Amino acid sequence: MWFIFIVAVLCGIILLYLPGALLLRSFRLSLLGSSLFAPPVTVALYGVLAIIYSGMGVRSSWITLFLFPSLIALILMLVSSIISRRAIRSSNSDAVDSGAGLSRINVSSGLQDCRRNWFIMLLYVAVGVAVTGHLFIKCLDGADSVSQLFDNAWHLGIIRKFVDTGNYSTLVSGDIISTVGSKFYPVGWHSLVALVISMTGASIGIAENAVIAMLCAIVFPVSMFVLFHCLFAGRTKLIAICSLTPLMFAAFPWRYITFGPLYSNLLSFAITPLAMTLLIKLLESVTQLKDRICLGALFLVSIVGIAIAQPNAVFTIGILIAPFLYAQIPAYLEKANSSSHVKCAWSVAAWIVISLLIVAIWMFLYKAQFMQRTVTWGWPSFEGKAQAFIDIAFVGFRLAEPQILLGLLVLTGVIYTLLRREHLWISVSYAIICALYALSSSTDGRAKNVLTGFWYHDSYRLGASAVFFGAVLAGLGIYVCLTAVQRLLRLLSSDSVLKYEQRMLTVVMIVAINVVVFFPSYSLPGRYDVTTAFGAIRRDVTFWNSLQEPKSYSADERRFVERVKKVVPSGAVVLNQPYDGSAYAYGLDDLNVYYKAWEGNWMGKPTRENQLISTKLNEITSDSGVKEAVKSTGARYLILLDRSDYTTNSEDPTKMTSMYASYIKSSWHGIDAINDDSSGFTKVLEQGDMRLYRID
Repeated sequence: MWFIFIVAVLCGIILLYLPGALLLRSFRLSLLGSSLFAPPVTVALYGVLAIIYSGMGVRSSWITLFLFPSLIALILMLVSSIISRRAIRSSNSDAVDSGAGLSRINVSSGLQDCRRNWFIMLLYVAVGVAVTGHLFIKCLDGADSVSQLFDNAWHLGIIRKFVDTGNYSTLVSGDIISTVGSKFYPVGWHSLVALVISMTGASIGIAENAVIAMLCAIVFPVSMFVLFHCLFAGRTKLIAICSLTPLMFAAFPWRYITFGPLYSNLLSFAITPLAMTLLIKLLESVTQLKDRICLGALFLVSIVGIAIAQPNAVFTIGILIAPFLYAQIPAYLEKANSSSHVKCAWSVAAWIVISLLIVAIWMFLYKAQFMQRTVTWGWPSFEGKAQAFIDIAFVGFRLAEPQILLGLLVLTGVIYTLLRREHLWISVSYAIICALYALSSSTDGRAKNVLTGFWYHDSYRLGASAVFFGAVLAGLGIYVCLTAVQRLLRLLSSDSVLKYEQRMLTVVMIVAINVVVFFPSYSLPGRYDVTTAFGAIRRDVTFWNSLQEPKSYSADERRFVERVKKVVPSGAVVLNQPYDGSAYAYGLDDLNVYYKAWEGNWMGKPTRENQLISTKLNEITSDSGVKEAVKSTGARYLILLDRSDYTTNSEDPTKMTSMYASYIKSSWHGIDAINDDSSGFTKVLEQGDMRLYRID
């Protein structure tokens, strides 16, 4: 099983990186650059092709989505290489730049093909693999264990649909539930998991965990490596030190695994630093027009890929990079033959115009019809303003355990940018996103609705958005601390032992910082227990993946579903009550239940047939409308699993609640009221409280 998991991870890397790398290589981007910038290009390619294939009736699989376009990209790369070599030979001059066009992105970002850059990138991978192995892989209860947090039934259902139907289109991905309205749902992550299954034949649980591990261990750290190179080009030691920080924050990627789970955002945020890098280089005043055009094209493609994964990451990019644009305005005006007062006036005018444009675009999107489901999502405040400030100070976003040392390192980085103003805009960006977090977590009202709506008003997502530049500032903080200690050591030590002592002290400090940041939870006998940030992450990953802990869809229920599949014709629709765990029966065990997810995930509003079945199915013999609704689904069977884990909510008696979900009783009365004596239903199978009924 673990061998298949490793194979699935390796296949996931190939699926995510190879098509985009080949395409970028055909534009003569360097090998390192084409590899690093490949993921959002690949996701965009898969998303567009899936829409086209869906319209043409072509089945999507690893052959049609990955192999076919990769072969075309390979041919384009070979043709480009031949043309380039001929151009060099015909010119008979070494002055010809064999890496013209997009390759200049590498030069300006310090990403040339050299051993040093490859080595540092592999350092990021090594740190990522070690941390992910400790925090995620070791906590799994087998390679195929699956978290049953609220959103995962929806995720698994979409993946199963992709595998069964071959229709990967993001435009209709939400049609696994019968609703009225848009069926669009961002499926970059789901497509990757489905392609891993298509390529390897791995189970859905193994494929899901493999893609999660790949994103945490490789994709996000490597993407941050690109961003660090962009910000600190030429500062090799600083970039190497920053390899420690991307995975130090519990808020991302780890809380995305233990809450939701927010897998779509996990992919979009993992590749967001790549788009941030492109946008920074695009807006930089020194960038030449030709390079700006190339960067702009690659940035737009990357934005398409990120939007297909999860659109709210696009707004995160805009918020984080906007201060850089403001900071670049004076540099754009530097070449103008005007007095300093005139340049200052023009800068102020430009800032005002840019601000008005941002407000106009923001409000247009906020009021756009296609954004209403997102911007009107309800997330009430849960803490006071003082607590929100503490959360930000110690990066303990959304009721997470505080990370005091990490917060101090971030603060040190902020102070550094105040003294070295070249990077002051980074601290400004960090402050803005933290302010939006505080607005979401500690207030309610118009300001919160308008300013945080693009993230569902969700403080988890806003806290995670702070990690990008939080990691940058923490890296600066570590660098400042190491540099200060080394300078102090120079004053106290002789030259003969200085280099050795510096190296040893650097190693000791780095180890100490990592030990403190990743320290597990512990007990002080006779006093109290201490839960640390990453002790909590390991606890939650272990709990939600444990086969021994209570499950919404238990092992006994899965065995009963296997019996049901032997009775029910393959692919036949089976009515169900999703909150009894049967929502997972489709994604995990391929039983085509009618309700494949819990209500919070449904796109649009339920159809009339959907509502009649959930509220009045028990009246099927006396209500012709219900009978017609059931007939329209083609369902001949009803499955009921164990609901003993649900109890009446003590604060709201109209709801039933478990540790996994809650639902309004009246919304599901039509199914909950059915038993062995209900007319119109004949018992076919039983196991304890579980039943399979034939609809007469």
